[in-house]
Amino acid sequence: MTDRFRNISGSLNALLVLEAVVRHLSFTRAARELCVSQPTISRHIATLEDRLGRSLFTREGNQVAPTAQAQRLAAAVSLGFGHAETAWEAIKLDSGDDEVSIACSFGFAENWLMPRYAGLKRALGKTRLRISTFDRPNLQQMARIDVAVVWDTSLLPDRPSFALFDEEAFPVCSPQYLRQHPGIDSSVEALAATELIHFDVGDSGFITWRLWFAAQGIDYRPPATAHQYDVLPFSMQAVLDGEGVGIGWRYLVDQMLNDGRLVRVGPGVTNREVAYFLQYRKDRRNNDGIQKIITWFKQAIGSQGRD
Repeated sequence: MTDRFRNISGSLNALLVLEAVVRHLSFTRAARELCVSQPTISRHIATLEDRLGRSLFTREGNQVAPTAQAQRLAAAVSLGFGHAETAWEAIKLDSGDDEVSIACSFGFAENWLMPRYAGLKRALGKTRLRISTFDRPNLQQMARIDVAVVWDTSLLPDRPSFALFDEEAFPVCSPQYLRQHPGIDSSVEALAATELIHFDVGDSGFITWRLWFAAQGIDYRPPATAHQYDVLPFSMQAVLDGEGVGIGWRYLVDQMLNDGRLVRVGPGVTNREVAYFLQYRKDRRNNDGIQKIITWFKQAIGSQGRD
């Protein structure tokens, strides 16, 4: 190995850790993403700081802020691995037109798509299907996807799309939790005083508890101790486990309401006209598979969807 790469290669894992910490601004969230312990994250950062001879983060309590040097390194790592990932995917997709890719959020995949997955596979016949899940996709990720279920079409505005579902969100909890907290289904004030489960919607525009209560005429602010779940299935599992009340989106929680695992305990709120769109490539690659997915979605949403 040449001297040019010897120092870098010995720090590859630590550089990956650095990129994750800078992106999340949190050792804890970086550890969760990389499936390692927080002490492991701290050890890798300490290794980098020792080899570089300078601090990479300023720390105030539980908050971390990257230095300019850390941001520079993280940007280089992200760029380098982004190029590698693009090349990897291009090689994988170069096998022909017998594979089609679809992307959606974790919540949509678990609560709507996977219960219908067998029907989608039958509709595709011999065409292979590759599913990717991104709660906060970037342009690089979406550019190589054939079909995507998205809540914002502006990332790839040149791609055609059509609306799937109207947006409607409402409070839900387990039947057991409602029995233990009677009155939360008839009093907004009682609901505000109970244990609320929060889903971190980022900048997606999805309805939050603050928006929901605002529609009821109440100025609600989450307490500092409120736990934010990063993905919708985690927050819904907490609701199913009876830990509190969460916000459920129509079509994503319908089956759980129908089979009695969840109960609705408040009115619906709409923040915008459409919750989800199906967006797809308009070039000729995998065109047959794309058209099969479009047809299947239109049939699957049926009376649920929009004209």
